[in-house]
Amino acid sequence: MPSLHANWLDKINLSSQFGMVSTSIAALTLWHIWLSCNSAIFAGSSMSWICVRNQVIQGVHDLSISFNPKIQDSYINQLRLNHLSLNQIPVVVQNGTWTNWQVPPYGSLKLNTDGSCIDNACAGGGVVRDHTGMIILGFSSSFGIGNSAEAEAKAMHLGLRLCSERGLSISFMELDSLFLVNCFNDLWNPPWAIEYILRDCKNLIPSHASVSHVFREANGLADRLAAHGHTCQGTFTFERDALPTTCHAAYQADLLGQPQYRPP
Repeated sequence: MPSLHANWLDKINLSSQFGMVSTSIAALTLWHIWLSCNSAIFAGSSMSWICVRNQVIQGVHDLSISFNPKIQDSYINQLRLNHLSLNQIPVVVQNGTWTNWQVPPYGSLKLNTDGSCIDNACAGGGVVRDHTGMIILGFSSSFGIGNSAEAEAKAMHLGLRLCSERGLSISFMELDSLFLVNCFNDLWNPPWAIEYILRDCKNLIPSHASVSHVFREANGLADRLAAHGHTCQGTFTFERDALPTTCHAAYQADLLGQPQYRPP
């Protein structure tokens, strides 16, 4: 019996309506048989398999009302559901979106940064590119111990500081942290741990520059440079022809305008 029970549990699939129904039938049948046995023993009533069947069917119908399947049943399973007089529950299909990094307007520069935090070890990276998509400056750095918000903020600050030191006047800055973007733009109150960092960022960024949020899929190169930061001791800068090998694919995808799929 234990092996049969384990085998049944292994085959449970609640992603489809038929999976829910078949699982419910087994569970409800055992439950109502147990109730019927107790009623016969303690209340003196007779056991009726017809009563058990009707209660199971009613229970399955009740569960189906609030069930939201994730995948469509096969044709044969749909026929089985029809045989049980169960209406088909339509599957709500959620489509993802395609997005990609956008080049800045002619004559302007865009800075993308990203932070990474793994087991409280923080790192970050970023890249400055022109209207052709060519790299003007790339960087990766380790930041020590902290959290993801600190990693994002320190990557942002490092990118702005490097631009200031090299005389690069950016017009656009993009991050995939909506939290940090909203804190910088004074829409949300920042945690005290990054408040002073954001204050300094506002002193470093050109007055005409905008800071906006993009999806992670449109920030791929900065994401790869941030991940590379975990292997760095301190800060490293890169020219176009000296990028880490782990960043080549993301750079080429951005140059080609290749869209990246973002799941729903």
